[in-house]
Amino acid sequence: MRRWTALVLVLVLGGGALAADVTVDYLGHSCFTIQEAGGPIVMIDPYSSYVPYPALPKAADIVLITHGHVDHDPASFGEFDRVLGDPTHVRKLGSNGRCQEKVPPETWTITDAFETSVVEGNHVNARGGGQGYVCMYIFDVGGIRFAHLGDLGRTLSDKQVAALSDVDVLFLPVGKQFTLGTDEALTVIGQLPSLKVAIPMHFRVTGITPWPGIQPLSAFTSVAEQTYTVHTVDGSQIVLSPETLPTSTEIWLLEYER
Repeated sequence: MRRWTALVLVLVLGGGALAADVTVDYLGHSCFTIQEAGGPIVMIDPYSSYVPYPALPKAADIVLITHGHVDHDPASFGEFDRVLGDPTHVRKLGSNGRCQEKVPPETWTITDAFETSVVEGNHVNARGGGQGYVCMYIFDVGGIRFAHLGDLGRTLSDKQVAALSDVDVLFLPVGKQFTLGTDEALTVIGQLPSLKVAIPMHFRVTGITPWPGIQPLSAFTSVAEQTYTVHTVDGSQIVLSPETLPTSTEIWLLEYER
């Protein structure tokens, strides 16, 4: 496993580029912000104070909610101060508990500067952990196609593979208790041959994660590095452009923002 700073990562993979277009910031658990320079701040799955990572509250313009659990949608539990500003919240999980997909997956226009597709995933894993369904979001920022799998509990169906087939950067859960475990997460990565970067999320951090049964990141990486190049980034941010993405699938580990 290699440890590089975010700047070194851009320099090495980008052939000397000193800057890139899109900043990804890992705020902890399953929460990220993605922003193209000058564009809206897109936040995915902010957590409530029940999951005491230190990065929130933080500002965003658009908030994507994969499902209405306390560690992914604090506003549904009465915490309205976790995201600053006046963001547009996007919840595509309907009152019936199912994802409001457009079939085939077409885009929902959220603002003039942002649109997204959604595809439903099963939150319940093969061990019976998790509950209900999630909406997995697929969207483009700065010429890079991202997907966030929420609390996906199963490997991908043919329909899901088709929807995710051209994704460049994937946020995927690896903690096992309520989501994909190590072998399943690696299977999902292998189901997407065009994938450039996989970023693990939803794993146990001692002293923060309330559920002791979730496995730590090391349980995933100790197996993943036998197959994939694994980079550990010093810090919570990476800066990307289409030109800085690797040519084959790699796994990048981000520290949570402190």
